[in-house]
Amino acid sequence: MKLSVEDHGMVALVVATGDCTSDASDRLRRTVADRFAAGARSIILDLASVALLDSAAIETLLWIGEESTRQGGALRLVAPQESVLAILRLTRTADRFEASASVELAARSLR
Repeated sequence: MKLSVEDHGMVALVVATGDCTSDASDRLRRTVADRFAAGARSIILDLASVALLDSAAIETLLWIGEESTRQGGALRLVAPQESVLAILRLTRTADRFEASASVELAARSLR
């Protein structure tokens, strides 16, 4: 999985491309931890180009959500594919995440 990051003050946009499995989950966690260390409170995670999550990825998403809340912010998922939503529903974690159709809508929901 490839990750790109844009910092916007207290909000970091992380764009993921490719499958999010164990090794990629570790990289995602480190990337987000670095954003929190740099002052971000909220994470917008663009999943439009991610078709697969494994259990390690779900654990990472849960951690990001919890850490965002602890920082006084929130996690927003952007445009998760139906396969990702199905995995979240299957693991009964879908209700732990708020999703938006676009980065712009996610950013607005954080204001």
